[in-house]
Amino acid sequence: MTKIISILVFIITGPWSYSQDRSINVQEKSELGGVKQQIFLRGKDSTNPILLILHGGPGFSEFAYFRTFNRELENKFVVVNWDQRGTHLSYNDSIEGKSMTFDQIVSDTHELVSKLKTRFGQNKVFLLAHSAGTITGVKYALRYPEDLYAYIGVGQVVNGMKNEMESLSYALKMAKRNNNKEAVAELSEVQKNYPSLPLISLEYVYTERKWLEKFGGVYHAKSFSDLFESLAGEESALINNSLANKGGEFSMQHLWKELLSVDFLSADTAFNVPVFFICGKYDHNTPTDLAKQYFNNIKAPLKQFFIFENSGHLIPFEEPDKFNKLLTQTIFNTGMRTK
Repeated sequence: MTKIISILVFIITGPWSYSQDRSINVQEKSELGGVKQQIFLRGKDSTNPILLILHGGPGFSEFAYFRTFNRELENKFVVVNWDQRGTHLSYNDSIEGKSMTFDQIVSDTHELVSKLKTRFGQNKVFLLAHSAGTITGVKYALRYPEDLYAYIGVGQVVNGMKNEMESLSYALKMAKRNNNKEAVAELSEVQKNYPSLPLISLEYVYTERKWLEKFGGVYHAKSFSDLFESLAGEESALINNSLANKGGEFSMQHLWKELLSVDFLSADTAFNVPVFFICGKYDHNTPTDLAKQYFNNIKAPLKQFFIFENSGHLIPFEEPDKFNKLLTQTIFNTGMRTK
């Protein structure tokens, strides 16, 4: 579990159901790209706009966290959490490794969005992506702008190699500042070989993330233990640790090399939808300065950049009240005005 968490964790209940008060609370498998995948839908009013969340990792399910800390979003949206192919409750041993690409996940996303639009009778959705999920998010927003009210990047990945180099540099600087000889030794060894494209780099990234977390580059005011222990009972009961670990290792093994090759700084920066970036002041997992550099290059009908002053990488869960208010007021209203 620790390895998966450091990179930045569902159940089938039956058919889609709507109560007379129009609320919705559904968990089911949906076939996307030939693979059955776990989705969760919950909202106070099934006629509200759809908010589709792309989790991070690769391979780190976040539904239990969003459904615990960000339940307020369900007052204004039909919130859709989804374990992507190879992740947690969407993991199974028959998934082919060659199908694990970001382009395939973009295709799965498009299929899911099409199903959601048809089922709920809507023309567009809000797309929110976190961490590694922002790779899929940017690709989707550029490829299918007609599907979206807005793209919301939280902890935005910009350039895989630069992200990792800055992350490692911060961890090593903090290790030296704290005179932590063990950390300095391990990180210095990592620095000789990492980041690199060969899959051996996975062991290096686990080591780097261990110390990055220790020195406050992942979480700021709260630790992962704090967040995990605060999960709602109904959500934590859905977590299958065995599948979470298998899915995390599988996803990392097949997607990490592609993640390192991502370079949005050199890619198309012209978006045809409103773009919102939400970054943590203390995020050294996906460094905020890189996100700001990318944001400044973006051309969009509307764009806004938000920094959360008391967050690291897990902004929605570290400052949930502020995050929920931003989504349900500013971004909701702006997105609906530009539809």
